[in-house]
Amino acid sequence: MAANSPGRPPKQAAQKRHQLHFSLYDEDIQRLEQLTDNRSEFIRQCIAQSWTAKNEQALTFKVPKRLVAELLPLLKQCVPPHRAALVETLIQEVLAAKPG
Repeated sequence: MAANSPGRPPKQAAQKRHQLHFSLYDEDIQRLEQLTDNRSEFIRQCIAQSWTAKNEQALTFKVPKRLVAELLPLLKQCVPPHRAALVETLIQEVLAAKPG
């Protein structure tokens, strides 16, 4: 007659722990090494960023669309041609946008 051993009953094969395999990209390994090498500096940077984000202030103001349109020629003179096209496109989108 087999005697029951004290403790937990044995697990079935499907319930047993299996070995975990995973791989990391080189940049992930480098980042982990940097974190372990520079833990305190990394933590200081995180705290500084959090503090900055917490204390950032937003400034919102309204400008008449006609003023924005009048600024376009001045902006075209002040920025390089490749950026002027972007500025013009953005201003046109602002002028076309419905208020709300």
